[in-house]
Amino acid sequence: MKVALVNGSPKRQGSASGILVAALQDRLGPTAECVVCHAATQGRDEALAAFAGCGALVFVFPLYVDGIPSHLLRLLDEMQGAIVGVAPDATVCCVVNNGFYEAHQNKVALEMMGSFCVRSGLRWGQGLGVGAGGMIAAAPIGRGPLKGLGRALDELAGNILASRAADDRFVGPGFPRFLYQAVAHQSWRLEARQNGLKARQLYDRPQG
Repeated sequence: MKVALVNGSPKRQGSASGILVAALQDRLGPTAECVVCHAATQGRDEALAAFAGCGALVFVFPLYVDGIPSHLLRLLDEMQGAIVGVAPDATVCCVVNNGFYEAHQNKVALEMMGSFCVRSGLRWGQGLGVGAGGMIAAAPIGRGPLKGLGRALDELAGNILASRAADDRFVGPGFPRFLYQAVAHQSWRLEARQNGLKARQLYDRPQG
């Protein structure tokens, strides 16, 4: 099976989406011929050429204001109606990660992708919402606090290879919420100091 893995992060390097793409590609193994695309650098024609003959299209991106990042949304709009012509039998899957602890925050973005499939004449396979995306670069997927994420990616890879549809899944970290928040707050304070700000200035409101 030919599988297109679309990295929908605006970051060209070092993104959580890139790590998720690599983890999923590893789980698909030699059975799949994987083509990795990057929505931030490839346009409509390049993407459609990569999608040609694919049995699965997997979009992996970060949550932006409860939805799809604007550059990826624009690309989807440009390709709508054309994808089914180059990959008529493709199943669409999606992995959305966010910085919030709660994985269900990704539900609306998955629904948006499902709507795109309906309008484009494509088959929806499965969506995976990932919470606490800030931990993806800090811990190995499939171990420790990200053990559940590893299992969810295993399941998704199996469904992709079998062209099988399944219910959307939402997976958070095996890590207490209050500790995740504490680490996030400490990270913001550190970034503030590195940029010449005091921690209390993070709470300042703009004037006027």
